[in-house]
Amino acid sequence: MMAVTVFSSTVDGVIAALLGPLFMSLGFFIWDLRWTSSHGSAFALNMYKCNVASVWFAIMAGIRGFSQSEFSGVFTVTSVGFLTLSSTLGIIIGDVLWLEALRLLGAKHVIVADSLKPFEAAILGRYVLGEALHPASWGGMVLTVIGVGTVAWEGHNNMSDDDVTKNDKNRSISDENAQTVCDSHNRNGMHSSENQQPQLTLDELLSNSENQIHKSDQKQRNLKEYHRGYVCAVMNVLADASGSLWTKKYGVGMTTWSINLVRFGFAGIVLFLVSIIMRLRRWCLAFDNVIETQDAGVSDATVHVNSTDNTVHSSQQTAPSTDGSDPKWFELPSLTRHGWLQITIGVAFVTFLCPALEKFALMQVALGLSVSLGSVGPLYGVLMDWSFKGRKPTIIVLIGVVLAIGGVIILCAFGTQSI
Repeated sequence: MMAVTVFSSTVDGVIAALLGPLFMSLGFFIWDLRWTSSHGSAFALNMYKCNVASVWFAIMAGIRGFSQSEFSGVFTVTSVGFLTLSSTLGIIIGDVLWLEALRLLGAKHVIVADSLKPFEAAILGRYVLGEALHPASWGGMVLTVIGVGTVAWEGHNNMSDDDVTKNDKNRSISDENAQTVCDSHNRNGMHSSENQQPQLTLDELLSNSENQIHKSDQKQRNLKEYHRGYVCAVMNVLADASGSLWTKKYGVGMTTWSINLVRFGFAGIVLFLVSIIMRLRRWCLAFDNVIETQDAGVSDATVHVNSTDNTVHSSQQTAPSTDGSDPKWFELPSLTRHGWLQITIGVAFVTFLCPALEKFALMQVALGLSVSLGSVGPLYGVLMDWSFKGRKPTIIVLIGVVLAIGGVIILCAFGTQSI
């Protein structure tokens, strides 16, 4: 089926690239309200959203067509194979690396690494696809990345400051209580003399030495985690940009619905199979424990007697995570019908509308331009925090917004022009 053009293919691509992050921000706002409280894992959310969105993409591909009318024979072993590679790099491996980097480094350092993504996409587009951007577009890209990075960095600082304020209040209360106790001791003459030097015993000296060794080992472990976190963050940038590259190169002639059907469908199947394998492994281990218990001649009465002092491990391993306990990382959490409705609405925004617009833009404009415009999500986050949470932006955030908007204007004006 012929793609519908509203203004022109380039203008439509730019508009789609700017609208995609808006829907993603809306979906993240909904997920933040519901999924976080459910104690569900990122793997479970990824599995659910990929499979649900794949059904919607299949329906839309059936209605709008799997390929454009001027193309035929686009679904080859090579094209589908590279789209599945794109899915593996961008959805399966990329998400795992991003979450691991977030755990090891924190949001600030991940934001710094993510700022490299538009430049890498532009370089890949230049040397692999032959897309030469106008020199002014590189300046717009720099402004956009600096502005978006400033907004995201300052937003993380504000969240951290709120936590620090709460901790400071708690510490001030504790300090006041401690000062009250200390004053009481001083009034009763129970404090020690300032000139009295404490005498350390041999055990205390050994303990201090062990503490210093422990601190040194902890510092080395933190340094290793820091390096490993940055490796994960950079690998995520490489995987994500490479996934976009293969999608643009081998998705020619396909509709955005069929491209996303292949990518999210493949990822959903892989994640679902991993969940099934982990469930089977858990039940097999539980079954082996039951057999070993029977072979050992342990009766139910003996188990009942021993359970007063020790936890009955066999019963814990055979029972799945129910009765209000947190689900395993490969399990979906227990939610009400209304809760699943909210999560599904978030999937519609984040995993259906946003990728549909992003892949459409990817096929209409240059790779670097598409990735750069698709990174303005934090700007929409500022509006949502102000509108829904009453969190007013700071001066630094407003400066970042102005820089990002200026960069977007330059990209829209010059990014669609070649050298």
